[in-house]
Amino acid sequence: MQDAPTNLETGAAEVIARGCVRPIKTTTGVWVRCGSRIKSKCESCAELYRGDWAAIARSGIFDGPVEDYRFYLLTLTAPSFGQVHRVPRADDARGAYCGCGLQHRATDAGLRGVPLDASRYDYLGQVAWNRDAGLLWDRTRRRIRDRWDSFEYFIVREWQDRGVLHVHVLVRIARAEAPEANVLCTAARTAVAASKVDGTLVQWGAQAKCDAFRADGDGAKTIWYLSKALNYVMKDVVHQGKDVHPRVWAHLAALERAARSIRCAPDCVPVSCPSRVHQRYGARSQVVSASRRTKHRTGWSFTGLTRTVQRRLRREWFLSNAADFEAGGAESQAEYSVRVVESRVLRLRRELAPCSAAVP
Repeated sequence: MQDAPTNLETGAAEVIARGCVRPIKTTTGVWVRCGSRIKSKCESCAELYRGDWAAIARSGIFDGPVEDYRFYLLTLTAPSFGQVHRVPRADDARGAYCGCGLQHRATDAGLRGVPLDASRYDYLGQVAWNRDAGLLWDRTRRRIRDRWDSFEYFIVREWQDRGVLHVHVLVRIARAEAPEANVLCTAARTAVAASKVDGTLVQWGAQAKCDAFRADGDGAKTIWYLSKALNYVMKDVVHQGKDVHPRVWAHLAALERAARSIRCAPDCVPVSCPSRVHQRYGARSQVVSASRRTKHRTGWSFTGLTRTVQRRLRREWFLSNAADFEAGGAESQAEYSVRVVESRVLRLRRELAPCSAAVP
């Protein structure tokens, strides 16, 4: 049986939870953060989530002997499940001719990712690929490590407009065995896996990219790019706003029906299964993850930084400043809550902001 929290511990939890729009009261009476990563649900917790993971991404590049390693940014995409509308993102850009015969502009954003012919689009194939994408990454990870033993990674899974996952991976390999970027890209893209649910072959799409970078050069730019990707995953999958093209809703509804009809496990009964796989377009993977430290491996973070460690450090910071906190009154308490929750995010923003102009 756990001991009841002390007054200081209760104060630490409540201060750290301040700013959360949906705090949760535990059975011990302590208010804690909701922990949502979705910005539209809780901006404070989503920012904390992004800041924590951005710090972990940085620690695997800048907190160790960077001269001993080579770094890469690897992007892997899903295969095609049918033609979709191609719409440029820049306001002044005119894209190539789309499969529908038109040359779209950014003002046609409501059609981005929408199938040209929904009746021929492979919705079941797409949600099944989302379901097995985690397994495919596991096989990819093993394949890379079999060839380059020092391989460590930090991965962000991002939703494409068509409702399918693709991944951005920061890769670190010891310089003594580091391959050329194109060799690493080929090894990753050609990995395959057999679905544990139905045995179908799962593989990456033809579009893949791998760029090598220097930690003492454009490493900060790469971290900014990953931080930008984290901003994407903090949004809901559905489109926000009032001016949403009806075909977008129809596409998302078709994905939801397909996700409800597939099995998430060999013994799954889709109609009654409570798994979130059926609610997330088939996806079951964590949004962000990194290789962990073990007895024989450093893991991605040179310092062993994890979100658990970051939560502990925030709590310890409060406890070490408890006397000042209690003596400072309501105004100081508000200042402390901002410092506890937001200081790391603000620091990262200051460090990464100068890189934004250089990133496409």
